[in-house]
Amino acid sequence: MKILYITSQRPDSTGSGFYITEIIKEAAAAGHECFLVAGITENSVPCTAHLPEGNTSFVHFESKDLPFSIPGMSDVMPYESTCFSDMEENEIEKYLKIFKKVISKAAKDFKPDVIHTNHLWLASAAAREVCPDTPMVTSCHGTELRQLENCPHLRDHVVEPCRKIDSIIALSQIQKKEIINKYGIKKDKIFPAGSGFNHNLFSYAKNPAPPPVNLLYAGKLSKAKGVDWLIKSLSFLKNNTNIPFHLYIAGSGTGSDYKECKKLALEMKDCITLCGALNHNELSDLMKKSHIFVLPSFFEGLPLVLFEALASGCRVVSTDLPGAKEIAGKSDSDLIKFINLPPLESVDSPFESDMPFLIKALAEILNQELEKVFTKPSVDKKESEKIINAYTWKEVFKRIDNVYTSILKEKQSDSINSAFA
Repeated sequence: MKILYITSQRPDSTGSGFYITEIIKEAAAAGHECFLVAGITENSVPCTAHLPEGNTSFVHFESKDLPFSIPGMSDVMPYESTCFSDMEENEIEKYLKIFKKVISKAAKDFKPDVIHTNHLWLASAAAREVCPDTPMVTSCHGTELRQLENCPHLRDHVVEPCRKIDSIIALSQIQKKEIINKYGIKKDKIFPAGSGFNHNLFSYAKNPAPPPVNLLYAGKLSKAKGVDWLIKSLSFLKNNTNIPFHLYIAGSGTGSDYKECKKLALEMKDCITLCGALNHNELSDLMKKSHIFVLPSFFEGLPLVLFEALASGCRVVSTDLPGAKEIAGKSDSDLIKFINLPPLESVDSPFESDMPFLIKALAEILNQELEKVFTKPSVDKKESEKIINAYTWKEVFKRIDNVYTSILKEKQSDSINSAFA
């Protein structure tokens, strides 16, 4: 099978970028021929060693045709980016024009059996419009659901073309319901497949004996990810526990959010280390040394780091994000502690008046986990495997590959029926 993969962002950064890279690797391992279209910064080509030479085509930003930074599916990206909500109509028109041009040429040259795009957003709408007859699958990552709320002026560019996509890959059953409600896509076209982790890289290790108890956060440094909340909670906890702890923060960011989170972390530099952006090997090593992984985000699809942390032998403290709780919460495991999501003032930020209560509540939960680690530093490998085994990239791709096969058969059946009509 020949599969054309499309992502509007860099394929070597953020959750959706890692997702598409791993899916391409699994598709190639399954015998499929792959081609990638991606958005990049002019003169900054990502590593695509997992693809045959020549099987890539890029949309160049900060270029003559698109003289602005890559628009991010999140408003805070780990690299310089543009917010869709700030884009003028002429910029949107240029964006769509160039994506349509690059996708159309890639489809003409590569002649894919299936197109697999990422995000129910502008690039997927462009692909559907220029390739209306090619079987098409789109993975929803959750950030587009937020963009649809933040950018109602772009709704007409997105919703109708996305309704014409043959099949949608959702992260969870809860996300499936959101897609139905927000896009009006029929439920029989949406297939929850989850997301995955690299089980060869992120593997179980016995934790070092405390003290200190090592905590880890990995992701963008922003308020939407709850990083400031986490640091303030640890500041409160520091004055209310006798258990030594140290937080490692792996990740980067841009803008005022990043500066504020960094300032808070530096004020606690005796028990917080800012590691900066780490590659997967570095993150894997750090996870193996960590006892507790903390995910304090107010908005996520289904974060890959949750599975990576569990696979590496960490306990997890996470906000009860719908997709995460649906999948990781099934096991009723002592390895995962969920924090109730507070009422949100916007899609990804709580009311400021609730912060004192939230800080204290998170500190109390973290203190309970610190005590567990002191009693039992290493977790039970079999207990973590109960949760994660269905979410290796190989298993996730099997579910996606079944969708490819299904829509191909459906298209072929429709063609035969049309021929005899």
